[in-house]
Amino acid sequence: MLFFLLFQLPVYAQQSSLFSASANRILFVLDASGSMKGALRSNNPAATKQSKFDLSRQLLVHTIDSISKIKPNVEFAVRVFGHQSPRSVYNCKDTKLEIPFAKNNGAAIAKRLQEIEPKGQTPIEFTLAECIGDFPKDSLSNNSIILITDGNETCNGNICNVAELLQQQGIVLKPYIIGLGLTDSMKKKFECA
Repeated sequence: MLFFLLFQLPVYAQQSSLFSASANRILFVLDASGSMKGALRSNNPAATKQSKFDLSRQLLVHTIDSISKIKPNVEFAVRVFGHQSPRSVYNCKDTKLEIPFAKNNGAAIAKRLQEIEPKGQTPIEFTLAECIGDFPKDSLSNNSIILITDGNETCNGNICNVAELLQQQGIVLKPYIIGLGLTDSMKKKFECA
């Protein structure tokens, strides 16, 4: 299963048809937990046995490349979780902003992602809460979070808590789900966002 969840974080001023964002920013939040080492299940016997992490890394880099060709002024950043501590340590604060926001940073993102290997837990709630501080303080920007994960929170977190926290910060969430092989019970965990 591979799961993508996009949070658009518009500010209230964007409701006006006259609004022009001062910046467009996309923060990719990439799961590098131990489960991402596994191959994506496929009914196609000819499919490669590439790891979910490798596939996610490639998709992320290609997405940035595609967006940059159409919208060169978009700023990208990457936060990764589950990559600093082995699974056995059970580190539920294993998240790091690996590449801060900048324009034209696709090559730097691709290089850094090649150095990361999946290994730890899946602290989704904690990671999304940390994302709030990753965005520059700019009330006129259009901010989005794209979460790339293969499934379940392993640190007893609840994405609904983060959705509420972001709303208290004046951030409106609008989720978009693009999933592969996601079970109905997993999808329900993200409905509150």
